[in-house]
Amino acid sequence: MNEVDSEKQWQELANVWKQQPVSNEVPAVVLKWVRSQERRMRVMVILEWLIALSGGIYVVEAVLSRNQPDTISRLVFVLSMLALAMVFSVINRRGLWAPLEESTKAYIELGLLRLKRKRREIYFGWFLLLLQVFIIGIWEFARFLRGALEPLVRNPQEAFMLVSSLVVALGLYSFYICRRTEKEKRVLTGFQKNL
Repeated sequence: MNEVDSEKQWQELANVWKQQPVSNEVPAVVLKWVRSQERRMRVMVILEWLIALSGGIYVVEAVLSRNQPDTISRLVFVLSMLALAMVFSVINRRGLWAPLEESTKAYIELGLLRLKRKRREIYFGWFLLLLQVFIIGIWEFARFLRGALEPLVRNPQEAFMLVSSLVVALGLYSFYICRRTEKEKRVLTGFQKNL
């Protein structure tokens, strides 16, 4: 086979390829699923920001009204934890709002990425809770070593009940999200196999 024949065959192949119809139709079931996922994301973003703003305002007001000697440290702690959570929320949702192209494959990949990021939210929630408990524990211990007259946590029983309640709530939410995302992942990978 010489170079002219090879070039001619490539040209014929290119012509046939260009004549093939391109279908960008995304099945209705995939679109419905991804749009439902998007509505849940929008609701969660609104709830997160409302909780962050109202919780932040309440905690700042509560800390300022008590006139304690370490008010600035308490405010820095609360606001830094709040900022850390909100920055994670924004970063974690980056690239999740629309697929890169209008194809079934792109929609399915977007859905799978959303599920992965949802699980990442759970891991971050546990990390943030443990970080707060750790920092408060170190802070309390440092105050004890310095001979502070009143403890950082005035009512340890209430604090323990609060942390226990948060652990139970986060555990139940984690279980729910893991089961839901696993079920949705199976559905999406089934769609992916049928492409």
